[in-house]
Amino acid sequence: MTLPSWSTAYLKPERVQLVEDAVKAAELKTSGEIVPMVVRRSSTVGHVPLLIMSILIAIFMIADGPGWQYAWLGHHWAWYLLDAVVLLLVSTNLANIPAVQRLLTTQNDEIEQVNMRAALEFYESGIHTTQGSTGVLLFISLMERRAVVLADKAIDERVPAETWDEVCRIMIDGIKKGHIGLGFTAAIERCGEILAAEFPIQANDENELRNNLIIKD
Repeated sequence: MTLPSWSTAYLKPERVQLVEDAVKAAELKTSGEIVPMVVRRSSTVGHVPLLIMSILIAIFMIADGPGWQYAWLGHHWAWYLLDAVVLLLVSTNLANIPAVQRLLTTQNDEIEQVNMRAALEFYESGIHTTQGSTGVLLFISLMERRAVVLADKAIDERVPAETWDEVCRIMIDGIKKGHIGLGFTAAIERCGEILAAEFPIQANDENELRNNLIIKD
């Protein structure tokens, strides 16, 4: 399996296979359709390099308050151009670090945008199209280190929303420990147990959604 280059720091092909095997095993017990998905990030981060640049400029101006650069290098436009280029390169590289992106994105924005992305992916992936309305999305957004479980209406009517908090905690624990594949596997197993209690496997059950782990930017 070919993984996106950014995802190789978090996932290995063998762990992806573990996740897909866990989906198959869970769906042997339930008529629910479990879809695991991981995305690089949900939040917009276009503001991050601008914020970093502003902070660096402020630090530079404070540090150079006595005019050290002018005293050492003289007053020439080339030095100021070099300053701008260095600050731009530093801010651009810092802005690509997930921890910095999290630091400069408010918690409320993260929660809102992760929830919006999960809802969008739920419908774009066709999880709402199962015959019995028994699709479930297990969603991880890596940059924000957040997880969401979205269940279709048949499940939502019989399984309280707070039931999925445990499944979310399992996924988030996997992110924080650097074992996303194992976290997903444990979360899928628990999800299967929850679904099996209310939606046991039927004799005529069909696998309506693919069992693969969906990976998106």
